Amino acid sequence: MKKVNQEGNTSQAILELSQSLIQERGYNAFSVRDLSKEIGIKPASIYYHFPSKADLAHSLVIRQREKFNSAFSEIDAQTDNSRKKLELYLMLFFDDFRKTKRICFCSMLAADFASLPIRVQEEVKGLFSDHEQWLAKVLEEGKKSKVLNFKGSPDIRAKNIFAAIEGSTISACTFRDEKRLTSVAEWIESMFK
Repeated sequence: MKKVNQEGNTSQAILELSQSLIQERGYNAFSVRDLSKEIGIKPASIYYHFPSKADLAHSLVIRQREKFNSAFSEIDAQTDNSRKKLELYLMLFFDDFRKTKRICFCSMLAADFASLPIRVQEEVKGLFSDHEQWLAKVLEEGKKSKVLNFKGSPDIRAKNIFAAIEGSTISACTFRDEKRLTSVAEWIESMFK
């Protein structure tokens, strides 16, 4: 049980635990009752912060989008080199997997997509689009500056990269084998030599 301390932020504790449960079990495999038992508060306290499970999931995806968009801005501020940006992007997934050993949050929500509330579905699409658009921008910049060499559309490559990363996190988690993630990263990097 993860007790919320008196001075702790209850809504943040709810969000953190919910994200963990989604990554471990999926959206449909936990309830507000599960959250209340784990955190050590009454279900009514959870509903005070998030009036429904849909509100909770919506807040989680928005939080994830903000987290990644902030990471993209940090990467852009660190370097102008598109190859380095791509490496730093891949590290976001490695670092998360090393810490949690869980399937990527995006992948788990995508697996439950058909049963998600419509507004959560829209945010999940937005989350995927955020990644693909940022990657496409990085690839386009790299192609123009001749740092990244590839044929074809940066948009298509970006979608393929994101799909490969998401798939590799599922495989790495299934087999508890980080190499399944790192080998995909090496393959991605090799596409631009």
